[in-house]
Amino acid sequence: MPKQFAVASGECKGNKNLKPIVGGIDGMLFDHITHYYHSVPFRSLSALSKAEALKVMEEMCDDTPFFERFKEPVQYWENRTETENWLRESFIQKGGKPKDKYPIYSVLGTAAWIEDYSSANGLAVEKVQIPLSIFDDSDISFTFPDSMVSFWIARDRPEAYYQPDYHGHVFTLTEIKRLMTRELMNNIELMHPEGTIPYVEAQIWNKNLARNYKP
Repeated sequence: MPKQFAVASGECKGNKNLKPIVGGIDGMLFDHITHYYHSVPFRSLSALSKAEALKVMEEMCDDTPFFERFKEPVQYWENRTETENWLRESFIQKGGKPKDKYPIYSVLGTAAWIEDYSSANGLAVEKVQIPLSIFDDSDISFTFPDSMVSFWIARDRPEAYYQPDYHGHVFTLTEIKRLMTRELMNNIELMHPEGTIPYVEAQIWNKNLARNYKP
């Protein structure tokens, strides 16, 4: 749920010489996604009106890495709206068939930083793990890393971090299965600026499919 957890991960050094990795290894490294949430799963600020969302952000804003970005709620809302429009249009162009106007956010595999930070600081963060097998290319998309960060990097192209094969792209499930390798995961921290978590974000475009999943 990266829109809810766009948090600092420590210093990440860029490597502009990192080469794109394709092909993959036998079998995918991850067989599930993880949706992190507080109290109620599968909720999104995007379901609210702007006025309602601004009020929620003002109430939730604090100095923790999870919610400090809400200190500029109007800017965050505008950036989020722009990013989600890009996500949806790009997903449709690749054959996606979104059932929902906005996605529900999760991460590919798990995000160890979110879990470790939450545990160390006594924060109540819950999670739902959902197998990738319930989705197909029409239901789910992926970005490197958080979609707002990927969109920003592709737009501004900072030399230290910009990877044209990854940033500014929305990937299908088929594509992510082909892309994900151990080598790429070992280098993923080098692709992100300070203040972002090294994960692959998943965008669920059919929340009922995820909500109705029973382990």
